[in-house]
Amino acid sequence: MIANAEKQIFLRCPVGNFPHKTELYTVKSQGFLPENPMLFSPLAAQIAAVLSMSAENEALLTQNLKNLGFSDMLSLRSSGGDAVGMTVASRLHDESLQIAVILQSTAGDEWYSNFEIGYTAEHSGFAKAADRAELRLGDYVFTHAIGREPSFFLTGYSRGGAVANILSKRLCDRYGLEQVVAYTFASPATTISRRTNRYGTIFNLVRSEDFFTRVPLRNWGYTRYGKTVSLSGHGDMTARYRAMTGDDYIGFTRQTAVENFLLALQRLSPNVHAYYERRRQVGDRKLSLYELMRAVATMLSQNADEQTADVFFTAMVSDYADLVGFLSSGANLEDILSSSLAIPRCSVADSHCPAAYMAALDVFLEQQGAELAHSRGGGAAETV
Repeated sequence: MIANAEKQIFLRCPVGNFPHKTELYTVKSQGFLPENPMLFSPLAAQIAAVLSMSAENEALLTQNLKNLGFSDMLSLRSSGGDAVGMTVASRLHDESLQIAVILQSTAGDEWYSNFEIGYTAEHSGFAKAADRAELRLGDYVFTHAIGREPSFFLTGYSRGGAVANILSKRLCDRYGLEQVVAYTFASPATTISRRTNRYGTIFNLVRSEDFFTRVPLRNWGYTRYGKTVSLSGHGDMTARYRAMTGDDYIGFTRQTAVENFLLALQRLSPNVHAYYERRRQVGDRKLSLYELMRAVATMLSQNADEQTADVFFTAMVSDYADLVGFLSSGANLEDILSSSLAIPRCSVADSHCPAAYMAALDVFLEQQGAELAHSRGGGAAETV
């Protein structure tokens, strides 16, 4: 940090597939949370994005939180398929204790949980992860907020965004909307509740070209708690992506391909019951869409074996051919089956990746006039 006439706070965010390449962001004040949490704050959204995208790098996230004035950090790694990694930190603000909660994206066997929709009011896999996160957060509040009223700032990307969405709703119910602010990124749908709009301090930033934000299907009744903020259609994010990563963007630039696929998916499984129970011939076996997605989870969690590969190849010439073709579009087949790549580059993955979201958010915030600057450049957190 450097001392100027006006204090500057430096934050760094990882970019692309290069662990030591980062974007540098500068903030003029630690007071980035809006006085009215019901109003969308471009600055809070940008800071939430940096925190959520750096969640996998503990040293980087810790430095970012320290620069924002947070301390007493507790990092908890994922401990199973229905868990979620999270970092909790806090700082004093007047008489209140502001608690930041950053939820991590999918790791290892959590991929199975992502496809476990269930039959309850909330996505079963995400809700179980929120249960664990809520218990851990409760312990932190009990030991740190003695004699002080806690307020909460939550963020997360992908699975972390979905868990943050559910956890924020629960905190709103317990502490009141004015005590909770949440900005999620690339979150899948989380609930079939009809009372989602009342949670006006939860903002979900999504791209319509991102397949993961469109499932479970809206036609199945699924949505998210809070407000949806679209990052699509605000300018050319592909140029910003290339400038950030040095790579060409191979994701979807229009939502047409996703829309067409969602219609095909709806025909395969018109409801959640069909997702679990309607089986179609795949080689010498019959598989439901849920069972096929379990095989995909096995590959993404890097547990693939010959049987999993056989299911994947056979599905290419079954009623699931369009699904497999869509999920693997733009990818090298060897990369898909390689155990060395958790998520191979393809159109679906690029459309969902953190760099695509940071690029789209940059373009979006230019139209919002965010009070935040950033510059290209490499370097690890220790160099800040």
